[in-house]
Formats: sequence, structure tokens, C-alpha cells
Amino acid sequence: LMRQNKLFISNVGDSRAVLARRANSSPESNGETTVQINNNKQNLITIPLSIDQNPDSPGEKERILSSGGFVSPPPEPGLSARVWLDASHTQIGLAMARSIGDHAVKGVGVIAEPVVRTYTLEEEDEFIIIASDGVWEFISSEEAVQIVGRHMIIGNNENSDHGQSDMGASVACQALIRAASNKWHEYEGDYRDDITAIVIRLGDLWPKE
Repeated sequence: LMRQNKLFISNVGDSRAVLARRANSSPESNGETTVQINNNKQNLITIPLSIDQNPDSPGEKERILSSGGFVSPPPEPGLSARVWLDASHTQIGLAMARSIGDHAVKGVGVIAEPVVRTYTLEEEDEFIIIASDGVWEFISSEEAVQIVGRHMIIGNNENSDHGQSDMGASVACQALIRAASNKWHEYEGDYRDDITAIVIRLGDLWPKE
């Protein structure tokens, strides 16, 4: 939800939203990461807009354990912890601490209450990526910003006419989905999780002088 330049991000589950901002100065140590977009000689700062609701995150794990649930650690780097109904981890396991519609684990602390964050947009903000967990399984936020940033530039250069300016976001979104799909094929063969992504260009929000 956006009101003027104020952005409200409400998240339940394992999707993620990140923002890319032009780096005019060194980013502060508040979760921001800088990536280089080589073909434009431009740095983009990666800013998380949502918080991953992992079962072993502070606050989430305590709620689950106090509700009678069980949390197993990530089986390997890059994977998520899981919520279980039983100590033996033989019944239903869920890789998120908040979810809409997972009634089977409602009784062990998995809630549907969203985490809401606010962010004030600035003129240096280039684009937002909103994507499901199938994108983030093998691609980091920084890598996603680099992929989208690189193809956004290509798309905008190829479609300089104002009526086709949104083609940059479409090209970039397709590239991100292809990259995620290729990663799944590399690591999991023919299996893949849901891969859904939206890329939102922010430049057109600001009035042109």
C-alpha cells in the first residue's frame, strides 16, 4: 500500500520484498548491501522491505515452542528451519512461522497476523521486487537486484519511447524468473517450487521537471 511517498509492507508467509536504490554514498550498516551493475557502472543498494518469517527467528521460535510446537534447524545452509507438530518431526512440517490457511499448525503457534513495516520512498529508489519463495530459494536479495538492475537497463535502452518504458520491468522480471528456474533445475532437476515475481519501476512516480 502506498500513500504519496510512504510505503506500507504487510507480509505473511515466505514471500519477500526488496528495494533497489541508486548508491550516491556509502550505505549505512542497517541491512543495506551494495551491488555493482557492471554495464551501467552504477551501484545499487539492496534494501529489505520485508522480514523473512523463519521458525527459528527471535520471537517466532519462542511463540511456537510455548504453544507446544517443535522447531528443527535448517538441514543445510540456505534452507529454512521447520515447525513440527511432534518432537520426532514425523507429522506436518512447515518452513515458515506465519501463514494464511495452514490450519493444521495453527495450534502450535503458526499465526496469520502479518508483520507490517513502513518505508519512505526517495528519488534514488529505482525499483521493487516482490517474489515468492521459489525465487529466493537459490537466489539472494543482492543477486536478484543485480539481475533485475542489469536487465532493467537493457530494457529501458531498447525501449526509450515513453510509451514502452515499462518494457524494462517486464524484461527484468522475466530474466529473474528464468534465473530462478535455472537454479531449481541445477539443484533439484525437474522439481521446482512456485516461482512468482513482480518488478515495479519507481522512476515514473516522481514528477519530471
